[in-house]
Amino acid sequence: MSGAPSEPSGVARWDFLKAYISDWHTVGAVAPTSRAVARKMASLGGVHYARNIAEFGPGTGAITHELLAALPADGRMWAFEVYGPFVEHLRKTVHDARFTLLERSAADLGEIRRAEVPTGFDAVISSIPFSLIGPEGTREVVRAVAQNLRPGGMFVALQYHPTFLRPYLLEEFEQVRRNPYLWNIPPTLLLTGRGVRRPT
Repeated sequence: MSGAPSEPSGVARWDFLKAYISDWHTVGAVAPTSRAVARKMASLGGVHYARNIAEFGPGTGAITHELLAALPADGRMWAFEVYGPFVEHLRKTVHDARFTLLERSAADLGEIRRAEVPTGFDAVISSIPFSLIGPEGTREVVRAVAQNLRPGGMFVALQYHPTFLRPYLLEEFEQVRRNPYLWNIPPTLLLTGRGVRRPT
């Protein structure tokens, strides 16, 4: 297992900025998430008590390391990342037997759940810039989360757009809460979804 590092290095921050400039539709942020926000996401998702969690859009691993620090020793974590340079960075910097990195879309969550986690995920933690992938892609991913959480599982999403994601969460979850985090750079919003709406 690997311990959590200090705040993201200057190299990681520069890599993140370059990635945003070259492919902002995919990356969606100009800097890694702060440790305080990452820890808050772990807390909101109940990661300290989880057995199986997923992370969408781990980027350079700022949130990933805090999730692994919180995850119990017998837990497992699957990370979904589609941006190639970030995949390579994570392969070089995250060394933890509980961690599985997948160069796949978050919409593939169901395939992983059926193969690896038949009881469903305890939590899904996301940094995907949903406002940039649009309504169709957002609905597909949010529905995949709702269909593959265990009963009582939690979805936690970090967003920079203040209003885009909430309506899509309300389509799938009975409880949706907003947690502003204004002192992150840039200011961010943490949204949580719980209590999956079952088809009538």
